Amino acid sequence: MRYVLEKSFAFEAMHLLVGHDGKCARPHGHSYKLTVGVSLDRVHADGPKKNMAMDFGDISAQVKPMIERYFDHRNLNETLGTDSPTAEYIAEWVFDYLNQTISGLEAITINETATSSVTIRRS
Repeated sequence: MRYVLEKSFAFEAMHLLVGHDGKCARPHGHSYKLTVGVSLDRVHADGPKKNMAMDFGDISAQVKPMIERYFDHRNLNETLGTDSPTAEYIAEWVFDYLNQTISGLEAITINETATSSVTIRRS
């Protein structure tokens, strides 16, 4: 049995894609949604997290400081150190960052708009 947990977060940020052949070459912003997916094969048998695979609060404790430092109301070109912070780039950056601290990290989804998203999964 696998338990798949998802916790979502929202942030506002701006970026531009240097050399892009469309509108995204100009500075602009998005209302992003980040979803963190965790996959675990057991729940805690006892203690304060009894019957939980992972406490959603423990996910938030790792994600919220990252969002504050690198994403929310930031210029992603500057904070992520790239001239092309695409949704794909952001998803991979977040996965690499959180993989160090969230056990069972399985997937990261970045919604750049209400209709456009990218998901990166552990292979």
